[in-house]
Order: sequence, then C-alpha cells, then structure tokens
Amino acid sequence: MIIAILSDIHANLEALEAVVADARGEGAGRFACLGDVVGYNADPVACIDLVRALPCLPCIRGNHDEMAAGDRALLGINNMAFTAMTWTRLQLDGERRSWLGGLPLLHEEPDAVYVHASLDDPAGWHYVHDAREAAANFAHQSRRLCFIGHSHQPGSWRENGSNVKRGQGESFTIADDDRWLVNVGSVGQPRDHDPRASYALYDIDAGTVRLRRVTYDVGAAQAKILAAGLPESLAKRLD
Repeated sequence: MIIAILSDIHANLEALEAVVADARGEGAGRFACLGDVVGYNADPVACIDLVRALPCLPCIRGNHDEMAAGDRALLGINNMAFTAMTWTRLQLDGERRSWLGGLPLLHEEPDAVYVHASLDDPAGWHYVHDAREAAANFAHQSRRLCFIGHSHQPGSWRENGSNVKRGQGESFTIADDDRWLVNVGSVGQPRDHDPRASYALYDIDAGTVRLRRVTYDVGAAQAKILAAGLPESLAKRLD
C-alpha cells in the first residue's frame, strides 16, 4: 500500500490536481492530508471538496483551517495572511467551515502518526526547522514515522538512540531501529525556492518514503489570485 501525504494545499487547485494525478500515477491507493487546505490562494471551496472526495485518512486540522472555521479576531498574523483569510471566510458556507473546524489535530496508525505542525504541542503550531525542534517532536513520537507540514519546506530528521540528524536525499528506507520525522513540504505554496508542488509517498510494504516535486500551471493559479482581488504578493510568492 502506498499513501500519498499532502500538506499546506492553501486553496491552490492547480497544484492540488497535479499532485493527485502524480500520486495516482505513482500507485498511491490512499491519501493523507496534513492540514491547511485553505488560505492564501483562490480556490478554497474546490480544494476542500477535492480533498473530501479522496480515499483519505482523516484530514488533519491546520492553523489556517482553524482560522477559516471560526469567527474569532485574526490576531498574530501578517497583513497578507489577514487579507487572504478574511476573504476565505467569505467564500465558505457553514457546512464547509464546520468540516474544517471538526478536523482532528493528529491521526495515529500502527506505524505512523500524522500531524500538521509538531507532536510536542499540536495546537501550538510550532515549526520544526532544526535538530533541536525535531528532538522535541521525537520526545512525543511513539511511532517509527511522523509526517508533518506547516513550514512549507520539505525535509527529514532521523533519530537513532538519542542522536538526531538531518536526513539526506529525497528518499530513504525506514530501518527497524530508526525513527523518522518527515516534513512533506507544501502543495500550494512552497517556500524553499522551488516553485514545484511538494508531497511525499510512503510505501508501507517496502518501508520507504519518497519526497516528490510536481510541476503545475503556476500562471493559472496566479491569475485566479489577482482576479479574486487578493494581494499581488501572494501571486508573486508562487514563482
């Protein structure tokens, strides 16, 4: 069984459709979504509906999903995110907002756990950028694999005993005495200077994980952002 693991779609339908097609071409029979289905880009409704139609593990709630679902004041975010989230709330009906708000903060399976940000405080939306932050996650990780998103930067960390090191390369095999923390990157708004959509494929039977990059119609996604009246900076950020 191959699971395609997606995160931080951020209402980018062109990227999401390209990733789903690529994953199916690679043999994925199930999908996992690590949250932030909405925010920033111009297709929140279509992206929610597509995720809900996939043969998906329970989709995880991200911080943008939580903001979109609620009515609380949008505090602690930059002007660009504020404008996009205010617009996003207006696009969503009550049923879709309720669905976003009801998503779990994490999902555990026998071999892997899925969370948006980190296991040490799933609702605190902490970023994992370095070995120290990865170690904080490992302290709460009972499965051999943990998949995260949130930072929009793909990568991995390996723990063997008390030693935490950054993973090398875009694919690896899970040894019996290792634990891995894998950031699958972002489908809809990568932030690692590579505009291609990012996601991961987990082959349960082979015990392997591959990070994948997928090209998509960036221009179409940018045009929709501008047509919706969203900040031009959000369109430029996809380049």
